[in-house]
Amino acid sequence: MIKAILFDYGGVYGGEGFSALLKKLAGISGKSFSAVFELGFKQICIKDGFVTGKVTEDYFWEKILSELEIPRGSVNIDELREYMYEMFRPRDYMVKLVDSLRARYKVGLLSDQTSWLDELDRRYDIYSHFDYLFISFKIGMSKHDPEIYDYVCKEMNLRPKNVFFIDDNEENIALARQKGIVGHVYGDFERLAKELRKLGLIENSSGKRKIPLEEAFKPYVRDLEHALELRHPSPTLYLDGIHYRLRLLKKFIRRIQERYNFEIFDDS
Repeated sequence: MIKAILFDYGGVYGGEGFSALLKKLAGISGKSFSAVFELGFKQICIKDGFVTGKVTEDYFWEKILSELEIPRGSVNIDELREYMYEMFRPRDYMVKLVDSLRARYKVGLLSDQTSWLDELDRRYDIYSHFDYLFISFKIGMSKHDPEIYDYVCKEMNLRPKNVFFIDDNEENIALARQKGIVGHVYGDFERLAKELRKLGLIENSSGKRKIPLEEAFKPYVRDLEHALELRHPSPTLYLDGIHYRLRLLKKFIRRIQERYNFEIFDDS
């Protein structure tokens, strides 16, 4: 019987802000994303210990900019950090899921994150939604360390088979499963919901379905293009046309949702 549910943060509970930052750095440097990921995540975060608190944020910026041959004065680190925070924003539908599960289960965050997560918490009130916080920089262990899964079970006073862990990294889930934890590799919300229903962790709902944004609009693309078509050459009329069509678009979205009784979400 599952008694506790653990969520990864980046790519599951929240957006994948760190990957977004690395992609931006790849664009600035002209290097491939795979090369920047190898440097930024596997080397600095894991091997050097940024996510476990062994090195500082200053170390991260100094090493990654140096290795990518990006002059420090050519980029605004504060702007890069703000961009990452925005992309790291919690997903509303995951917040709702965690809050609903918390009524019957213990829920926790099990995530490889740096002190950046504290800043995200100050902005978005993340920690208050969880009973347990197993954050790598706070506990000095990473999800790449098999011992962390023994540690979280001991802290929660639960056997591994009573713990369900959701992560978007297959390697992390594989390690958790080796320890006896029930794992789910997160791909999208619908597959997660299906797995939660299968395990009896959530009930089949007779309320609104959740379907991806792209899927919701696909049958109506031509109508949508017609609604948004702009024909006015005058700048003033052009702006008026945009405002009019935005209002029309909102009505269009609302009409689709009401007709088919579903809630649109963006799983990007």
